[in-house]
Amino acid sequence: MFDLVTIGHAARDEFEGDPEWRIGGTAVYAAAAAARLGERVALLTRAGPHERERLAARCAELGIELHALESETTTTFAFRYVDGKRKLRLKSRARGIGAEAIPTALRETRSVVLASIAHELDPSLFDAFANVPRVLAAQGYLRSWDADGSIHRRDWDDAHDVLGRVAVVVVSEDDVEGDLELARGWSGTAPVIVTVAERGAILLRGGREILVPGYAAERVVDPTGAGDAFCAGLGLSLADGHDLEEATRYANAVASFAVEAVGVAGLATREQVEARMRAHTPSSSASRTPSGGAPPGRTIP
Repeated sequence: MFDLVTIGHAARDEFEGDPEWRIGGTAVYAAAAAARLGERVALLTRAGPHERERLAARCAELGIELHALESETTTTFAFRYVDGKRKLRLKSRARGIGAEAIPTALRETRSVVLASIAHELDPSLFDAFANVPRVLAAQGYLRSWDADGSIHRRDWDDAHDVLGRVAVVVVSEDDVEGDLELARGWSGTAPVIVTVAERGAILLRGGREILVPGYAAERVVDPTGAGDAFCAGLGLSLADGHDLEEATRYANAVASFAVEAVGVAGLATREQVEARMRAHTPSSSASRTPSGGAPPGRTIP
């Protein structure tokens, strides 16, 4: 029995001016965060031959059980920064992942993170884990790309069909370009959490809208992957029987460590997370957000 299974494409992340590339992708980082917390974790992904060895080594190092499906290519993103904002270009995309690819052993899990980065999740996946908390990291559903791979936001036309098949959906305020009305509309079908960087996360459900305060990081080195760690913490806390608000609070604490170092180096143990929650209780309990939405600030990728 796994504590968490994460499903989605691994990514090859390439950075302008840097000859070195990194293994990325929400499914990979969420699995890493859960493994660092001491949980039993499996990753179901698709990766090409040039990245498979590095991915396997990283998973072995972290204690993640890797199930890498065959692929001619790995989903690859080129990153560059313009006026301080991250710009992405999709250079290649692996085939999608459907329920038929799930090994029998992975169906025995306490929770699952379905992690979309490039429209790779087949709808059949949602019904394969009907009896456990299903956290949907929906970033990929909000992406479209031009012929040259330039990525921009798209309308999520089938949102309500997808949301009706998960326990909760997670997006960042960057994913929705600060437009909370999108999240409010989706929350009529399923709870929606919008991460808002160091401020925490906005939880929308049942017509209510609350801000679950975040935890201050000791330093901010690299925000990449914090939202992925959030999804892992959320799924695990829900699996432990906590309600959505308390699970969001725990996920905030998990995410607060992810920004403190590059890549997976900042990820925390369960003991570290629980110590931060005890020592740095948010200044107030969850409070209603203004009708105008969250104030601007750094986003959690």
